[in-house]
Amino acid sequence: MKTLFVAGEFNDAGGRTSKITEETFIAINQPDAVYHNGGDFADLEKILEDIYNYNLIYWFADVPNGKPKLIKNIKQQHNACILVTSKRNFGEYSFADNIYHALNNKSNLFVEFTKSGINYGGRIADPLGNVFLDHSKDFTLVGKVLRKRTDELLRYTRLPSQQIGKRKEVPDETEFFSIIKDHAAEFHRLIHAHPETVNRFFGNASFRCEKGFPSFKHNSQIYVSRRNIDKRYIGGEGFVAVEKSLPIRYYGNAKPSVDTPIQIKLYEKYRNVKYILHGHVYIKDAPFTENIVPCGALEEVSEIVNVFPDQKTVDVAINLRGHGSLVLAGEVNRLRGIPYVARTIPEIHRDYAQSSNGGSK
Repeated sequence: MKTLFVAGEFNDAGGRTSKITEETFIAINQPDAVYHNGGDFADLEKILEDIYNYNLIYWFADVPNGKPKLIKNIKQQHNACILVTSKRNFGEYSFADNIYHALNNKSNLFVEFTKSGINYGGRIADPLGNVFLDHSKDFTLVGKVLRKRTDELLRYTRLPSQQIGKRKEVPDETEFFSIIKDHAAEFHRLIHAHPETVNRFFGNASFRCEKGFPSFKHNSQIYVSRRNIDKRYIGGEGFVAVEKSLPIRYYGNAKPSVDTPIQIKLYEKYRNVKYILHGHVYIKDAPFTENIVPCGALEEVSEIVNVFPDQKTVDVAINLRGHGSLVLAGEVNRLRGIPYVARTIPEIHRDYAQSSNGGSK
């Protein structure tokens, strides 16, 4: 693993180092990381040229207004990297604003640097609204929690997709499509129930998961919703035929949803299941998975199987911790009447701070 850590001010006058991010870097404890803390803006541009050499990038650079925001180029040049960004917030921004900022930068994780009086603090969160450390003044702890979560993110498996043929016709699943539309409208209502999220948080167009990820199996073929479609208006045209084995192979020009590898594996594990519905809301009284797995990571399958080990199971309703929920059904009418509830945003996971700080509270 190669790690890049960039922090401090970068301008035309030589820049300035940041002491709190230096404390954070020391606590992350990755001595082989390439480390930059302040410098000329031209140095920052040169650093960006080699960005593809790193699979974990901490980009906390402070750039003056009027200079290009190079941070937006990182994922454009190296989409496979794990990107941790930062946002200074001395009372100017809401949590929703910072989520919006992270989404635009395609961050996997971000640190919000805060200030109260003379004291600085740090909050660690992800674009799904999970908070792994909530406003700590201890930047050693900030570094330790960052290390714990980035280690997890680096272990997760994501698979590429490949087009293998022309679009296949989609079977008529009128009742299923109708149920999807109803649930998608409910997802939309619940996600937007929080006043702070209405305009800038989950309403942002780049948040692809707002309306859910439905799929179904017909004979031996799996059909998954295509990316970036509003499921409140979905019909057969909104589905993509995919092969039932991995890596992901799909038919037609539209790519299947990022959740496709998980759903392919779930159809393999639970062979009597014919319908799957995933949304970024929770289900009342449903059991939870143990770990927080990001969208599209294959490890979510084992999380689900750990809760429902009987692979003859037909009907499953489960909450994916820090993520959303999943319903598997053998008959379409089993998808009706699901008691969905909104996730609390921010969703704070205090166990990350406790385990990183020797178990203390």
